Amino acid sequence: MCVLVISTMSYCDKLPDKYNKLIPSADKCDLKALFASKLPPSDQKEVNDEFKKTLVLSAQKPKNKKSKHIRKSKTALSAKERRALGLYRLPKKGMLYSSFLPLHSLWTGYMDELLALSGLESTGWEPSLNEEPRQLQLQTRLCRADLHGALVKVTAANCPSHINIQGIVVMETKNTLQIISKDNRLRYIPKLGSSFSFKIKDYVITIPGSSIDSKPGERATKKLKNKLPLDF
Repeated sequence: MCVLVISTMSYCDKLPDKYNKLIPSADKCDLKALFASKLPPSDQKEVNDEFKKTLVLSAQKPKNKKSKHIRKSKTALSAKERRALGLYRLPKKGMLYSSFLPLHSLWTGYMDELLALSGLESTGWEPSLNEEPRQLQLQTRLCRADLHGALVKVTAANCPSHINIQGIVVMETKNTLQIISKDNRLRYIPKLGSSFSFKIKDYVITIPGSSIDSKPGERATKKLKNKLPLDF
């Protein structure tokens, strides 16, 4: 079937005279007859079928673009909204260990203030696992502490490959600690079945993962599930 090719021009421009001569006058304009007269006999049978077709472009309707929902509520984000914003996910590439050293410095100051070890030492306190009030109070503060920024080491784990992993905690969820090491790799360590140690001043403290198996915000306000003294 022959195709009439028209050079690029404005759709509002008149056709050149060489094409106007091929079109019958307006009172006798019959496109079917025009094509039938200009096409070879073998293609004339397709003219009626082609005129019954609907052009795709004319049948398509522009899709209504969904406008982004603007949040008007002043309440805290729901869990679904936080997941949609990607607040629970960290990029697997592009993170640098050195970028989190200032966070670790802030965490060290936070723990010094939280544990108040200088005040305990002034009263003659010494580290022990005895069931004395000061020791139980210290264990409670450790279990309620926020570990974002802590430089921790996995001292025990059900998975042998997790043992001795060391790095800064960049995110803590209910069941995991996400640790970035000096090789700039992000690792997910489950709390249950693992023990984590970190250093505060001259003290090395080891916390069992079962004692911190909850969200950081919940640990700070809710009562601990495990009874004191904990398995430190």
